[in-house]
Amino acid sequence: MGRWGERFFGGDSDFDEASYISEDAGIELFYYEADKHDAEHPMGGKGLEATRDHLNNSVLNRLFEKYSAEKSENLFYGKPLRLVHTAVLAMRVGATIEPNTQILFPLFDTGFRAPMKEQFEVALVHYKNDGTPYDLFADRCKGPGCDKANDELEEGVTLKKCGKCQDVSYCSKTCQKGNWPEHKKLCKTPEQRKAEEEARWAGSPFVMLNV
Repeated sequence: MGRWGERFFGGDSDFDEASYISEDAGIELFYYEADKHDAEHPMGGKGLEATRDHLNNSVLNRLFEKYSAEKSENLFYGKPLRLVHTAVLAMRVGATIEPNTQILFPLFDTGFRAPMKEQFEVALVHYKNDGTPYDLFADRCKGPGCDKANDELEEGVTLKKCGKCQDVSYCSKTCQKGNWPEHKKLCKTPEQRKAEEEARWAGSPFVMLNV
């Protein structure tokens, strides 16, 4: 329960938003591939193409217009973040986002952590907006200004993990070198990260439940 990650769909609130937007859209947007009705996904997914076509039939524009016009109890958090989630759900199925669509970033960190903000900024640059679904969680090069996924690289070129941390990827030595001044501050072996995490929770009064 709560938030277990700082990227998109890394917490209950993100899935609540996806459910709310899906109801407004009249079609399941997150579990779009589900092919049957059940208790967990009562709306039932219709498949990628049907979901994309549904949004492109003026539904996505209506959602953006509705959420842009809504008055929010928290103007700097609720409405902007709902617009961001709407855009992300649309990108996942390759729906068309009109060029004049205005999406404001939440001004405060709450609910829109730096990793999520980075994910969205990269998506805005790399989303083709031509019907191609965008993989929000694809591994991407961390080189300055690169952010390319494997399917965006030249033939024969693939992303390679940092040899020490095995956590971030690069498409070239140039990108790795360019990112090193920042990455070296965080680069730790998996064993080091695990030890630090265990030490962090050792003195905690809370018990983490896997529910």
